[in-house]
Amino acid sequence: MLYGEFSLVPYLQKSTSIGCLQKTIEWKGSVHHQVTYENFSGGFFLHPDLPFKFEESLHIDTNQKLLVLMSGSIYNHLELGAGSEVMSLPALVARAFLRNGPDFVKTLNGDFSIAIYQPEDNTLFLFRDHLGINPLAYTLQGDSLFFSFDIISLCRTFHDEGKRMNMEPIISIYKPVNMTLTPNEKVQKLKAGHFLQFNADGVKIQKYWNPERIKTDNKLSQSQMLAEIKTLLHDAVHIRSDQRFKAGAHLSGGFDSSTVAVLARKEYANQAQFYGYSWSPDNSMPEKNELDERELVKQTCQMAGIEPVFTHVEVEDFIDLTQNSLKNFMYFFEEKALNLANQHKTNLLFSGWGGDEFISFGSLGVDSDLIFNFQWRTFLKKNPLNNPKKIITYLLYRVLFPAIEFVPFRVRKSYIDALRFFKKEHRGFHQETYKRYNYYRSRRGYQVSMLYTYHLSERTEQWAVMGYRNGVVYRYPLLDRRIVEYMLKVPSKALVKDSKYTRIILREITEGLLPEEVRWRIGKADPAFFSLVKKQSKERGLLFINEVEEFKKNPNLYFVDFNLLEEEIKKFRENPRYPDVSKLCGDIVAFKMFHEFTKSYQEKIEDSVLAS
Repeated sequence: MLYGEFSLVPYLQKSTSIGCLQKTIEWKGSVHHQVTYENFSGGFFLHPDLPFKFEESLHIDTNQKLLVLMSGSIYNHLELGAGSEVMSLPALVARAFLRNGPDFVKTLNGDFSIAIYQPEDNTLFLFRDHLGINPLAYTLQGDSLFFSFDIISLCRTFHDEGKRMNMEPIISIYKPVNMTLTPNEKVQKLKAGHFLQFNADGVKIQKYWNPERIKTDNKLSQSQMLAEIKTLLHDAVHIRSDQRFKAGAHLSGGFDSSTVAVLARKEYANQAQFYGYSWSPDNSMPEKNELDERELVKQTCQMAGIEPVFTHVEVEDFIDLTQNSLKNFMYFFEEKALNLANQHKTNLLFSGWGGDEFISFGSLGVDSDLIFNFQWRTFLKKNPLNNPKKIITYLLYRVLFPAIEFVPFRVRKSYIDALRFFKKEHRGFHQETYKRYNYYRSRRGYQVSMLYTYHLSERTEQWAVMGYRNGVVYRYPLLDRRIVEYMLKVPSKALVKDSKYTRIILREITEGLLPEEVRWRIGKADPAFFSLVKKQSKERGLLFINEVEEFKKNPNLYFVDFNLLEEEIKKFRENPRYPDVSKLCGDIVAFKMFHEFTKSYQEKIEDSVLAS
């Protein structure tokens, strides 16, 4: 986890801000390494349970006058030209930068945050990976630019006492927001696929990855596509399989996580126990004889030699989980998974995150492509004439409405219902994000839009910090840059096989790898998980219902309409059959976690460091 300060003027002494940033990032047990070189001051943190070495984070070339500080991994490092030499990644990055300048980053395939300082030019470069899997943020303070892998710590370091936080990026579970924002308006995220240059001319941001320029390859056949994507997928898992780690994987009953977990298990065949961590709870049963996802997980595990591990969440756990909101980023079930991983000494987790958007993409935009490109025979193969009602529905809701930028009433109503306890002036959406989710004329256009909502990197950047503090790093093979770029050139006609199944790629290429029930599953819901939420929702809300008076005193909950909330609480208490109990109690829990997040955020840094 890197951080630093670069000043345009020589240091007279180490700034108090960089020392404060260091204190804010550090956690109990962390190993800190100080780095000072001319006008640069900063450092990096290592976790003792991770196998990373000092030289994998820092390289200083005093002959070439160059400093490279990095966090993360580069998986195509052989392409950087090491040859037979044994060189660290930062040294390889330095060589590539000296050879090609900042354009070297275009060829990388990895999850990385990189800082490069050139004292002779008095210039600092910051680079963030193509998909934004590794976090990186910065702020300009006078003649200095500060940056950090830990975005929240950077925000806290430069928070103005008494000023309320920008809550928009925190409340993204409620509405479309600008996910490039941070709680501190002075701190900016470096966007995925961008690099920054800072010198006497100021800050310059440049976009180095342009996936929207990838052209559809209409000559690509379905058979060729399946063969090539299968090769890419296997290699994406292989190059992320660092044998220094004890690996495990997220595992659900879906085929994204199942495919990744099974392929990763093959890469770690010599590892005695390989655990599959599922958010599905072990203390709940599906309702109404619904599919039990845990049985699918067990089938996959038995077939692949994986040990299934299910979470266990009691109502009372939400007391600690909500109080820890600043550290778990409100991913409560992932905190539970990390605790289990720590018990098993697992320090690398493979995840299927990102599959829905690319390799296992569904139907959004596919029908549009087939209609607008006059591929009506393929459209009818996907949507046969024996179901005319379904065809009309798809033509309206999947083709016409998105193309003319019309959002159906039921979709708009779902947003309105979700925001019922928000003040009217805070119910608005970030329009660019809202449009990207709802407006499209092609599948490829929709997929590119999903990159630029930055919702993919929102999760990965939060899990990167959360995981690292717990001695765990994540790998996302389905977000391999090559897979993303390949999928953007695939014509939609190649994604159609019949009228029953969509998301055909992983279904087709995992024959013999996954149980048939997993390969051909339709739907993604986890009935046991939702049954637990339904069963516990009222009790979870009752844990905090009497704290609403405290919530009202928190200036950072400025968006909540407490008058309306209290009216509904009164109705709930007076009516044993109050109809919206799950919604009301769910909102109370959400406001509790926002409350605890902001309280911890605004603690004095010295106090919060001691507490951690």
